[in-house]
Amino acid sequence: GFQIAIDDLGEGFSSLRLWSELRPEYVKVDMHFVQGVNSDPLKQQFLRSIQSIALSSGTQVIAEGIETAAEFKVIRDMGIVGGQGYFIGRPNHIPPLNPCAEVGCLINVKNPPLEQLYNNVRSVTVETILSYVEPAQLETEIEKILADFSANKNLRAIPVVKNGRPVGLINRYEFVDSLAQPYRRELLGKKPCADMMNKSPLQVEKSTPIHELSGFLSEAEIRHFTDGFIITEQGRYLGIGTGQDLLREITKAQIETARYANPLTLLPGNVPINEHIEYLLQAGKSFAVCYGDLDNFKPFNDVCGYRKGDELIQFTARLLGNFCDPAQDFIGHIGGDDFILVLQSPDWEQRCHRALSTFAHTSSVLFDKDHRSIGGYLSADRQGRMVHHPLPTLSIGVILVNPELFDSHQEVAEAATSAKKMAKKKPGNSLFIERRRLPQHELPEAVPESAGAYYYG
Repeated sequence: GFQIAIDDLGEGFSSLRLWSELRPEYVKVDMHFVQGVNSDPLKQQFLRSIQSIALSSGTQVIAEGIETAAEFKVIRDMGIVGGQGYFIGRPNHIPPLNPCAEVGCLINVKNPPLEQLYNNVRSVTVETILSYVEPAQLETEIEKILADFSANKNLRAIPVVKNGRPVGLINRYEFVDSLAQPYRRELLGKKPCADMMNKSPLQVEKSTPIHELSGFLSEAEIRHFTDGFIITEQGRYLGIGTGQDLLREITKAQIETARYANPLTLLPGNVPINEHIEYLLQAGKSFAVCYGDLDNFKPFNDVCGYRKGDELIQFTARLLGNFCDPAQDFIGHIGGDDFILVLQSPDWEQRCHRALSTFAHTSSVLFDKDHRSIGGYLSADRQGRMVHHPLPTLSIGVILVNPELFDSHQEVAEAATSAKKMAKKKPGNSLFIERRRLPQHELPEAVPESAGAYYYG
């Protein structure tokens, strides 16, 4: 009945090894990674990683050293359920059972998740395939388990729990097959089911994305797929899932995603882009919308052919996707050579700069040597005159979206289109940021008040 807690996680490498070996019920994160977390993206990423591991292993995280309301909000919104620090309460021989009013208000706020991407295969969790099965206890007699299987022909497995936490799984076919041997039922019927259970079943937190579980099962022992797996919430039993249910949900999600995906890049198209922007507006979040467009693409496509044009579009899609944080950002393909990035990353501007710089230095591999030597290519206009066109470049127009200033995704799209046109007015790889729609105090980052434009060779 003892439980294990690890203190000062992050203070040294040994604590991570202890975590993997001991599988503790609690880990307390060292205060270094908590204090100032509201203004430090690196600390935020560290805590997200810790919380992700905790969810997968059934561990509860305790954040140590919370001293401000801002730190508390970030910790709370990450889903970390335990906290310690002077903001919550001072040390006391008789600690109060209820928090002070300020802390209580923050605890009871029902915030939406920090991120909610379009409902595709990467945002569907294991909870969607949960099926509740009444669990057995360690002392439940084998005769009772057999009766349950006999009464329900569709029952494939029965979980075994202790104090609400799963400790084993009984597979129907192995169980019945074992009892079918001569005299086994008479000999074992009154014995506890713990003698015939799988003592190391696969346990999965309900918040685990199904694509992660699918990847794990594809490399794990086949019995995890056939037996099924136990679904938990913070280590406590919720229900079970089966490999068949997982495949069905993945197929369903993939079909739904493909329905609105661009066939060339397989990125989300107009419908999921609009839905995602609308969700963020309704959730009251500020974000940056980046409209990317290739310059001089049509003449390039005409001269070099559609295969080369498709290759350039796919190259651009991969490049832009590499500069998006999949946990916070969203990339969509409107069609043709137009892309939309919806960025919630605090360093969204640096990501745009790096994308343009990378495009400027790497896109040349897509162009013929002769075209690179003259910096473009010649094609006839409608009057038959030969016209020189520069090599394709990338322009990105950015608007900063404050939900108080935008009512719909249509308004966001119009503003982003205007910003893209401003970016395309200058030759070369260019970034234009329209800063005038958002008051200075609402900007995600400290930036100049006026609109800004940046150009790359």
